[in-house]
Amino acid sequence: MKLITLSFLIALTGFTACSSKTSTQRKPVTNIQISPANRTIVHGNEFTVKLQSRYTKPEIESIELYLNDSLLTTSKNADFEYTINTRTLLPGQYSLRTIAKNSKNQSGTNVSKIAIVSGTAPQRLSYTIKGTLDHNTANYTQGFEFYNNNLYEGTGNYAESQLFAYQMPGLNVIRTHQLDDRYFGEGITILNDKLYQLTYKAQKGFVYNAKTFEPIGEFRFQSKEGWGLTNDGTHLIMSDGTSKITYLDPQNFKIVKTIEVSHPKGFVNHLNELEYVDGAIYANIWPGETIVKFDAQTGNVIAFIDMRGLLSNFNTGRIDALNGIAWHKTEQVFYVTGKWWPKIFKITFN
Repeated sequence: MKLITLSFLIALTGFTACSSKTSTQRKPVTNIQISPANRTIVHGNEFTVKLQSRYTKPEIESIELYLNDSLLTTSKNADFEYTINTRTLLPGQYSLRTIAKNSKNQSGTNVSKIAIVSGTAPQRLSYTIKGTLDHNTANYTQGFEFYNNNLYEGTGNYAESQLFAYQMPGLNVIRTHQLDDRYFGEGITILNDKLYQLTYKAQKGFVYNAKTFEPIGEFRFQSKEGWGLTNDGTHLIMSDGTSKITYLDPQNFKIVKTIEVSHPKGFVNHLNELEYVDGAIYANIWPGETIVKFDAQTGNVIAFIDMRGLLSNFNTGRIDALNGIAWHKTEQVFYVTGKWWPKIFKITFN
């Protein structure tokens, strides 16, 4: 286990009275030195936060150290060290915050960012094509999922976003629904006979009866954008174009928890369409030809799957990014497609 030291050199030259309701908080003049310079710590390592204050008149009476909103320690010494073990934390991006108080009941705050990334090296996987099916080239695929042996697809673009239900094995269209022209459809998932659909920028989602596509509700989400959606049998799980994955309660749509997807070299951004399978989540990385597999509890990347070669099957026509991955449990294959693609590929990962 490595020991990493982060040094916070704090020059508190301006305080604000804690007891004054009319005073305005002023950011203190600070000098923060952090090692390593990129402020990225591999999960499993310990690191030490070293705090030093140059302010002596009036004397500092206490310094509080927070990790995000959790108080780690309080010291009456102007200079002190505190060691944090990352094994108790999930990988992610964190704020280290200090609040220094002096003998005149005045305070000054200082904040620095750190990142904790997965310590597990991911596998590199390839794929094998087991078969193909025709796909409607008018479909700008945003969501792809099997439910009760039927395949469901959600598509995007303003004035073009739709839902489709296909009967297997022939992919016969058995149900459709047109989204209002104001909305750009994004990821979909089905849980307990309800189909949930995200929109791109409206911060709104829709709920339908999965058997009829009858609208039965709406919900709001906090992320600025909606991208991919899946579920683990209990929670809705969404992506928003960043490295963050958000778990939502399907009853009240409140945030249950968030994780961030990472590997030892950093975070994985642009996570798009999602598929949950046996404790792992598969995600298309927009706009390239890679699928990432990560642990659904920690966000640790398990594998990167190189999907290059699929686009070479198409010689002409309007083609956009890989986006659409649905697990067929009975066949034990993934159905993979993309935006405006003419084919759906049945694939296994090697």
